[in-house]
Amino acid sequence: MTGRIDIYLKQGRTETPSRGAAAWFADSLGLFTKQVERYSVREFLKRYAKFLSSIHHRHVLLVDIDYEDVSAEDANQGPDNLDNLLARVYDFLASRGEGNKVLFSTFGRTSHGLKDDLEITMEAQYNRKHGHGKPAIEIRILAIPSILVKKPREADRDYEARTKKLFLGLSDVGKAKFARRYENTAKVVFREYEHQLYKFFEVAKSTRWLHLQWGKTSGDLKSRVNF
Repeated sequence: MTGRIDIYLKQGRTETPSRGAAAWFADSLGLFTKQVERYSVREFLKRYAKFLSSIHHRHVLLVDIDYEDVSAEDANQGPDNLDNLLARVYDFLASRGEGNKVLFSTFGRTSHGLKDDLEITMEAQYNRKHGHGKPAIEIRILAIPSILVKKPREADRDYEARTKKLFLGLSDVGKAKFARRYENTAKVVFREYEHQLYKFFEVAKSTRWLHLQWGKTSGDLKSRVNF
């Protein structure tokens, strides 16, 4: 399952050209108009790190600022490296300048019990200056039922046998119930993420959607679900 949460922030400002043809296009058509958000990159990272801690997403996979991988040399790529990488990022900003674009990728899992748990990879993108009318924060989410994920010490043959047994043991009705159960779990999780973001950012509005992909053929795919 894939999903996305778009966050539009309050108290930004717009920049438009003041002279020449560009100014005419900006006034008449809205072209060349830029939105500048109130949060610096450092302030965004501070608030986003608090959000990540609140949802137990403290395993950082990647931090990229203005197309430079700040996390590449991190020696502590363990399941709880958020604080370590945040300190590295602050040092980077102090030496390189404020920056504009951030990519922040993390991994985590729900804790509702193994039966309904999801393993979630989440990537947030923040642009302090961006095209007018676009969201300041875009969060893309990939969620996989934990029961379908290969266990750390599970052999390939055992994993294939386990998942094959799981689906062969399900009727068509059972498969539909399986998909619906995890769809509902994902909706609850995504709503909670969206709710938590409102606690750490001054949000003007937000949108969210979910896309389900349980099979490899067009008949098994469901279109985008807004909820």
